This record gives sequence, structure tokens and C-alpha cells, in this order.
Amino acid sequence: VEYYLTLAEHLGAAAKYQLLGALFAGQKIPKLEPTVPAIRGSMGGHTYYSFSIEPARLLKMAYVLHRNQANSELMPTYQRLIKKSRLKKVAAFVEDGGFFPNSIILNIETGKKKGSLQFDLAGKDSMGSGAAKIGLLHLPRTYRAAYVIDGQHRLYGYANSGRAATDLIPVVAFLDLGRKEKVKLCIEINGKQKAV
Repeated sequence: VEYYLTLAEHLGAAAKYQLLGALFAGQKIPKLEPTVPAIRGSMGGHTYYSFSIEPARLLKMAYVLHRNQANSELMPTYQRLIKKSRLKKVAAFVEDGGFFPNSIILNIETGKKKGSLQFDLAGKDSMGSGAAKIGLLHLPRTYRAAYVIDGQHRLYGYANSGRAATDLIPVVAFLDLGRKEKVKLCIEINGKQKAV
């Protein structure tokens, strides 16, 4: 309870997305349109999808693994709590017409269930086995299906914005990364990249 009260102080009404993800993980989200045009590829031995989506849609299925006892059963966790001051700056930037060209990084958890994630190729698949494929991705329609590895402030900056339902944000989504792989990727993104 303390975690959600603290989160509400930082996120306001947007804290509901974390609460819904915790309470209804794996349950169907009513009236969620799951389809996005996407590119499927492979990087570092992992399948990924690159697509654009409205923040309002992504917020419903996204979940951030904050380092706290509320997420102890999902250990190891890797994200620090969202900073209210930074979130306000992001929200103001977005409201003033700003945008972020870099991708939010996700891990989509399918539970390896058949049919939980579907990718329909566009047209005849004439590319080689190593080439990227273009098609329609059908995302899981469930709470806590997409773990945010990088970009929580960018995503939640849209939560109270009038542009959350109209803007499109770029996403790179991996599939079924193990817990240690998610932590490693988060550390590599935040610790080994240098600012331009």
C-alpha cells in the first residue's frame, strides 16, 4: 500500500496503470485495440518488433518493475521509482509540442502461449531468412503484458496529456526475455551508452 501511495504522489491518477497491472496481471483489458503495423527482426539472438503506438494504449498493458517490496515476487527488479520533477518536465515538453525520437524498450511476455502474440506478414514473404519482415502485430490484450525496460518517464509523461491518444511513440519490443536478461539490458542501456 505504501508503494502505491508514493507512486500516486509522483504519478497522480496515472498510478492506476501500475495498480491495475498488479491486481489484474494476465486478465483481458476491455476494449483494447491490439493491432499495430510492425517490423519483425532479430538482434543479439532475440526476436524483436519495432512499431509505433499511442501512449494511451501502451499505458494500459505496460508495467514498470520498480525496485520495491510490492514487486518482490517478480525479482530481480531494475527500475528506480519515477521522479515527479522529471515527469512534470516531460509532460510540459510533450504539451508544448515536443517529442522523443528514441524508442521505448519493452519486453512482451507471452507466457509462451500459442496465439497470445500474432504477427501477420504483409504480402508475399519473399525476403531471406535473416531479413526483417513487415506485417501486422497483434499485441496481447492483457494487463502487465509489456514490461518497460527503458523509457518509463517518456511513457508516463504522456499519461496526463491531451496528446496521449493521438501521438505515436516508437517502440522496440523484445519477446519473453528472462528476468536476468531484462536487468542486463536495462543496465546496458542506462550505464554503457554515452550521451551524444
